[in-house]
Amino acid sequence: MSRKRRKIFRIRDFAHESYVARFIRKVLVPLVRMWFNTCRVTIIDEPVYRDYIDGKYPVVVGTWHRASIFFLYYFGHLRPMIMISQSKDGEILAQCASGFGVVPVRGSSGKGGRDALKRMKHYLASGGKACATVLDGPQGPAYVAKKGMILLSKLTGAPFIPAIWSATRALTLRNSWDKMILPLPWSRVYITAGNPIHIPADATNSELEDYRKLVEDQLNTMMDELDRRCGYRS
Repeated sequence: MSRKRRKIFRIRDFAHESYVARFIRKVLVPLVRMWFNTCRVTIIDEPVYRDYIDGKYPVVVGTWHRASIFFLYYFGHLRPMIMISQSKDGEILAQCASGFGVVPVRGSSGKGGRDALKRMKHYLASGGKACATVLDGPQGPAYVAKKGMILLSKLTGAPFIPAIWSATRALTLRNSWDKMILPLPWSRVYITAGNPIHIPADATNSELEDYRKLVEDQLNTMMDELDRRCGYRS
């Protein structure tokens, strides 16, 4: 392929990406915001939410991929920095995140994760309130945690908070690997945040693995209990 033709294709790709980005920001994000605004939210662990997630000091938050969309909307006011993969699906999610007020940083356990962690560390050190990601992303397996956010908590000293939500009525995207859920309009959404986990600065790799497993088990227990409370079945 000639250099001229390659240049034309790059221009077309850029134009297509710009069109998609505008559509997401101008159409999709406002529609999703109107949709989610109809939901009634109940915070179960008020002290943890008040003192940590909505408190003064920086935190590191982790959840499962299935919960990502609603959390981007609900916590956008905190302007958290969220690690989102560099895949094409991740680009759509990053555009949605920006529309909700979230600061996306591109990376994952498979590609760009180290640089993303450096940026997140700097963000918290510079006054950012929260950093977070989906612990089982970008391609699963579902409900199995990766270590990235645990390491960030160790490097920054910010407590790690596991969080999850469920709803009394929800749409499940059954063809997706993560079985992502979206609360249906006018449903009751319950959000729970686990007790803060403090990762010592001198934690060894073996100890980080223990914390990773602790977070994974805690998040799965929280999710199962919340789903039972809501009557939700995946």
